[in-house]
Amino acid sequence: LTALTWLDVASNQLGVLPDSLASLTALTHLNVSRNHLGALPDSLGELTALTQLKVWGNQLGVLPDWLGELTGLTQLNVSFNQLGVLPDSLGELTALTQLNVAGNQLGVLPDWLASLTALTHLNVSRNHLGALPDSLGELTALTQLDVSRNQLGVLPDWLGGLTALTWLDVSGNQLGVLPDWLGGLTALTWL
Repeated sequence: LTALTWLDVASNQLGVLPDSLASLTALTHLNVSRNHLGALPDSLGELTALTQLKVWGNQLGVLPDWLGELTGLTQLNVSFNQLGVLPDSLGELTALTQLNVAGNQLGVLPDWLASLTALTHLNVSRNHLGALPDSLGELTALTQLDVSRNQLGVLPDWLGGLTALTWLDVSGNQLGVLPDWLGGLTALTWL
């Protein structure tokens, strides 16, 4: 199976992944979503050809630091796990265009997210965010941003500078007012 490029074992009852997956060095797409994984084995760090990694809907409490070594990743979906923090090593994934961390237990977003300047899609919905860090204002390539179902009381002014946004979801928060700068996001087709 050394020529395998796509592996999808989603929607099973896997509790662990075998170390032998490390021999699939041509793998570019790995989907292990909707299983019962409590951890990702270190051997997956050998899969440096990966461009898409989907591990959503598992029971991950932490993400391993070696994820930051998969610098070819363009899509990472770790949503609907039990993550309380995102490791700093993810800041090395500068090729990422899509990052989904929805449905976890994140109370704050790390400033290193600003280094992911290729991001076009960012989903941080369904967490416990009371504020969005100013550093996210550096993500000017964003076209889709989902901050819904958090605990946001206000939308920060820097959001008005993300003029490439076509899709912005702020529903299910604690917003008291909508800011005037929303009118300046002329590319928006969905709000």
